[in-house]
Amino acid sequence: MEKLFSSKPFSFLPKSAKETFLSHFESRPIKKNSVLLTQETSPVEKFLVLSKGMAQYYFEQNNEKTMQGTLREGGDFGGISILLNGAVAIRTLEVVEDSVFLELDIDVFLKACTEVDSFKAYFTNSFGRLMLNKSYAGIIARQIKDKEFNLPFFNQPISAIFKPNIIKCSHDATVKEAAQKMAKSHSASIFLKNRNGKIDGIITDADLREKALAQGRNDGQPASTVASSSIVTIPADAQVFEAFLAMIGGGRSHLAVTSKDDTIIGTISDTDLITAQANSTYLLVKTIKSARSVHQLENMHSKMALMLLDPIRNGANPEYITRLITTISDAILDKVIKLSVDELGPAPCKFAFMIMGSEGREEQTLVSDQDNGIVYEDLETDTMKSEASVYFEKLADLVCDRLNTAGYKFCDGECMAKNPKWSQTLSQWKKYFYDWIFHTSPEDLLNSSIFFDFKGVWGDLELTDQLKSYLLDSVNKNVGFLRHLTENALHFKPPIGFFGKLVVESEGENKDSLNIKWAMLPIIDLARVYSLKHGITQTNTLTRLFRLYMKRVFTNKEYIDLVQSYNYVMKIRFMRQITTIVDEERAPDNYVNEKNLSYLDKAMLKEIFKKIESFQGKLKSDFIGMV
Repeated sequence: MEKLFSSKPFSFLPKSAKETFLSHFESRPIKKNSVLLTQETSPVEKFLVLSKGMAQYYFEQNNEKTMQGTLREGGDFGGISILLNGAVAIRTLEVVEDSVFLELDIDVFLKACTEVDSFKAYFTNSFGRLMLNKSYAGIIARQIKDKEFNLPFFNQPISAIFKPNIIKCSHDATVKEAAQKMAKSHSASIFLKNRNGKIDGIITDADLREKALAQGRNDGQPASTVASSSIVTIPADAQVFEAFLAMIGGGRSHLAVTSKDDTIIGTISDTDLITAQANSTYLLVKTIKSARSVHQLENMHSKMALMLLDPIRNGANPEYITRLITTISDAILDKVIKLSVDELGPAPCKFAFMIMGSEGREEQTLVSDQDNGIVYEDLETDTMKSEASVYFEKLADLVCDRLNTAGYKFCDGECMAKNPKWSQTLSQWKKYFYDWIFHTSPEDLLNSSIFFDFKGVWGDLELTDQLKSYLLDSVNKNVGFLRHLTENALHFKPPIGFFGKLVVESEGENKDSLNIKWAMLPIIDLARVYSLKHGITQTNTLTRLFRLYMKRVFTNKEYIDLVQSYNYVMKIRFMRQITTIVDEERAPDNYVNEKNLSYLDKAMLKEIFKKIESFQGKLKSDFIGMV
């Protein structure tokens, strides 16, 4: 270790910093041929020093390794990636013989860089020298900005994500037998083999739907009668973007993956690509959960948005995207609260942190601000009440400020725990709810549309459960409140005029655009009103609609119309948001310019808005007459 600290960059450190490093280094043995980090994909969570053995680093492009180097004993890796590439590996690190690495936590490394300029300069100067190399500079430039592909995903080899299982049947097999085999193996395709055992055809789930079910064919017919005309193959070592282009260019949903000797070894589908893209969010969640300080969460919302661009563009279900956003947002919130509680010390009483509005409904998009609050147990003495009030005021400030640092901007209406009004005891929250339900001023109705869609996310959730029960009981005691809530909901009309034209902004920066967020409100409001009437505790709009359908509030056709309408509008909303990020290079918004909509989108939106109008008629009929 003494020899290590006598060489660069450690020789730049003062004695105290060296002692800190010594106490924090952890030894980790790594087996030969292990890949520790993958270019443009792996988060660099540790600063690495090779203590024993040997490794190589490189950048792989078009199946060729470039920017290669050898890491020998005493060599370090990861410093540049941590400091200058958002803690994402610039190059792949592969161990070529049994080795031992010394790992240093990223916080300790960054602290040394902050305190010792010469230590940090060692890495920044190295980066500057590397940037003189055009190939290296090109790599960095592509990672910073690329309008065609999200490269950390698309640069992966197909071998990393394809399905290696081969499911086969003979030409003599029946359609039913082929379908049963696919179902048993949970596969979306099956290969056909000839008498010589050679694969010469493929049947996909789309073939079964379009050529068998849709045409009413007998399931006893030969499987070959519904097979695709030919098989399109792609090598396992090809990159993901090549598979993407092959599917788009050839109009295919499945490709056969081949080995180096052209033997078919598996399949890859368009669904596999979408799923794999979404799975990259796992790494982001892992990074969030392992964060040791708030600065590691800085602008995390933007990183999440970039990861979701390709799944959105490639047709991932909007419901799936919102679930991913919720998962990541919940992880950030959980980490922020834990870090804040650790800093302040244990709370003086039971409490729960809750989220409201689109967050509470688990319907966040790439446009996100904060809607949250704190509820804590009722206390007996004035001293206890004062102590709790001071603590939760500090906690709310820390949490909201840190969420803002992570990219979740402050609420313009101050509907946040940071506002003392929304950090209160359980009895005070019940009083708020009582006043809103039984007084129903315009402001009360606005508050109820935000705060009644609440969800407990951290702490003693029994408190939010009690508040939810109180809400539903109170609404049940004053059914007239639902009439007022309905009247308020009917003010939000779908943006369609008398002559079937879309209603857009007539002036201002959003001229000729419609606010797609406001266009969705009637469905959200409808689901909320009916759910409060029927005692449904869930807040997510699609979940509410399903529960209402199960209670026979909606017919099967009505339920399908509502779900399809909601998903279609949400899809357009997501597409608008990635357009602002990628093409307009600014923060996402919800204003869709009518001129940028396709003929099909315009026709669909008009039809959807007409259906929403009819559902508002049903809402009015069911609730306006209530006493």
